[in-house]
Amino acid sequence: MNTETMSLGEFVKQLAVRMTKAKIAMPFKDERPWHVVLYDLATSDLKPKPEFLKKLQFDWDGPYPRSRDLSDYIHGLHFTGCVSAANPSYGEITLDGNLAKMWSALEVNEDVKKFMDKAMLVAEKKFNG
Repeated sequence: MNTETMSLGEFVKQLAVRMTKAKIAMPFKDERPWHVVLYDLATSDLKPKPEFLKKLQFDWDGPYPRSRDLSDYIHGLHFTGCVSAANPSYGEITLDGNLAKMWSALEVNEDVKKFMDKAMLVAEKKFNG
């Protein structure tokens, strides 16, 4: 995979793997950090930057920018069992260990690695702060 072909789904998977390794909690009920990270990356001048970020649309009807595509994807991961959210609060999601291994084994080029390193710096601030 390279930054030109990386999709929103592949980005979320790579971010989830890295966040799991870094022991950063991934909220499910409060999606704000997910959306803010993606918005910050989409509006940044980071290079290299995946093409999907240019096409991503954000709705500002609430207190933060929100991408329907991102919400749908995160909920799809939960619905299909790729991630789980413990009842009763559905506060955080956890990534299945086998999927984490499979997703982290995906071959990515150097540009994707550099972008994901930068994305993790943004995510660490937004998810922890």
